[in-house]
Amino acid sequence: MKNRRVLIVEDEADSRELLQLGLTDLGYHCQTAEDGHQAIALLSEDWDALVLDIVLPGFDGLELVKAVRAGGLHCLCILVSSFADKDRAIAALNNGADYLLEKPFSIKTLDHLLQTLEPRTPQLGLRERVAGYGMLTEREQEFVFYVLKGLPNEQIARLAGIQLQSVKNALGRIYSKLGVASRTEMLLLFMEH
Repeated sequence: MKNRRVLIVEDEADSRELLQLGLTDLGYHCQTAEDGHQAIALLSEDWDALVLDIVLPGFDGLELVKAVRAGGLHCLCILVSSFADKDRAIAALNNGADYLLEKPFSIKTLDHLLQTLEPRTPQLGLRERVAGYGMLTEREQEFVFYVLKGLPNEQIARLAGIQLQSVKNALGRIYSKLGVASRTEMLLLFMEH
């Protein structure tokens, strides 16, 4: 679905220009902003997708996603990060991002995401996304929710009233059911849905 309108928010001029040229060559209509303040001023326009660097002067990418979702805008939000650590991934997911894309990436990868991803239903919260995985028991869903909130295994054990090894065993079973190998892969899985 080419001819989509994409707002690129990137503070590095070279990266911003390369993204704009690459997507324009593929048939997208692109506009750019170099910081969060410029982006906020452009949010009143009709965008199909926003490609936002997480680290920006003014409003960062996470704050922009929060503003987009709070304003009821239903567009695809792809956050770009050069260091997609757990805390930022959790924050992106909780603020309504549709995908977290790690640098470096190709225009082909970004094009694929723009073509295949759909914006997340705005009112679908974290608990609802976890509950959507019917193969997980209620107890397992609770563990997943704790992990997505960034709680360490020790704290999960205290909250659940079980031993630390039991938490590790439960998470191993959950990873197997979800087809993931780590907390990070699980975070990315739930960001995509």
